[in-house]
Amino acid sequence: MSDHERMDTATLRETLQHYGLSETDAETYLAVVERGSATASTIADAAGVSTSYVYDICDRLATEGFVSVEDHRTPTRIRAVDPAEAFGALRSELDTVESAVTARYEQRADDDNSFEVVKSRSTIVKRLEQYIDAAEHEVVLQIPSRRLPEVRESLQRARERGVLVLLTLSPNDRSSGDETDDSPSSLDLDGVATVVRIGLGGAPSLLSIDQQRGFVSPATMLSWDHDETRAITFSQEAIAAVLVGSYLGNYWPIGETVAVTRPPELPLTSRMFRHSVLAATLHRRAGQRLTAELYARPTGTDDPFETIVGEVVDVRQNLLDPPDSDFGFENSLVVDTGDRRLSVGGIDAFLEEYETKQTILRPA
Repeated sequence: MSDHERMDTATLRETLQHYGLSETDAETYLAVVERGSATASTIADAAGVSTSYVYDICDRLATEGFVSVEDHRTPTRIRAVDPAEAFGALRSELDTVESAVTARYEQRADDDNSFEVVKSRSTIVKRLEQYIDAAEHEVVLQIPSRRLPEVRESLQRARERGVLVLLTLSPNDRSSGDETDDSPSSLDLDGVATVVRIGLGGAPSLLSIDQQRGFVSPATMLSWDHDETRAITFSQEAIAAVLVGSYLGNYWPIGETVAVTRPPELPLTSRMFRHSVLAATLHRRAGQRLTAELYARPTGTDDPFETIVGEVVDVRQNLLDPPDSDFGFENSLVVDTGDRRLSVGGIDAFLEEYETKQTILRPA
């Protein structure tokens, strides 16, 4: 049972009040919803208000699109509008507000040290810890294996929060004089990442947090003890997207997988689509059929987002071996709604038919 289905009446009433309904409005609305359609006197008895007051309340609720007043019938009946339709306008309005606020937030970020050149290795390690501890959805990290002990606890905390962690460890550079044992069997990988790969030596170090901010540096900065190269930190979504795309397309595929987490518990709600794709892959390979509830819209449009529900019948991905995708950055779900099959990608998808901003995976 989902969190929404477990919500008790008191909590539901309070939540409705957060979105502009008075306590009496919320009580009356729930009385209508629980009956689907009823006379004003029946609603009045259930809500504990007068019949005349029910008409006033339901006129307001009808204006907001929550109910319809069938006054052509005798006696007048109050009918609840399908919640998907009633709350669709509110969702669309919230999407508009979110977009406007996000634009202002990103403008603030652009003006607030979007790029910074960092000379100190110790500063970069501290930034790594700080950024990982701030992650809410996703950590994409490639570092020399010798640096793993310094960020292990931050990575483990991220995993405990349910954050998706994709980690590539580069072998130590022998030309630097470092003879540390970096074989997979020597590394403590318990709980540090969703998927861990051993990459190629000499790969640049990079980090992306929630595809919003991070850093990039030459391999030698974190590998050699006396290197004079610099790192660049950034706080721009566009830069993060390019960095992650390059990482998944070029560095991730050539690595050797050495650790994969167990399938996450269901239901799983995620706003980062890669998390949904990886979880769906793990569960399907374990024999679990899945239903996906997607808050999505047709790709390349300004259409309002809507809820689409269907069974996951295919996954296209390169996050786990063996890969199922034709391109390094292709990560998508194919969902059968019963009427049609849709290919779905994350926000700003261009290969798929639909883009989604939130996915809920449940057992089918």
